[in-house]
Amino acid sequence: MVSFIHEISHEWQRRTTLREFRQGRVLIDEICDADFLLRAAAEHHGQASARECPICGKEMREVTWVYSERLGRRSGTARNEDEIARLVAEVGPITVHLVEVCAHCKWNYLLKEFTAVRQA
Repeated sequence: MVSFIHEISHEWQRRTTLREFRQGRVLIDEICDADFLLRAAAEHHGQASARECPICGKEMREVTWVYSERLGRRSGTARNEDEIARLVAEVGPITVHLVEVCAHCKWNYLLKEFTAVRQA
């Protein structure tokens, strides 16, 4: 079982970015830049988001990425919750990023980062 601690939310920055875009201070190409790997990971490893895309209004996906020096080549890969639990059991605490992705317009944003640890 895994617990998530030390959560950092990026919702405030997300709202600021969207406000700047709507006011014409940020170009669409600057915020709708999800590459093929991110979009593919969202499609195959992500889950449906409760929110619509703030840019095009279409369905979005949320995908989790794992990071740790102890993961070796597995660091920087998309993983589901079961895989995260296995990795934590194997190597200890890891950093997890939750990213929302729109496959249609390529909007993407880091929503949260947190540390996954074994539940006590």
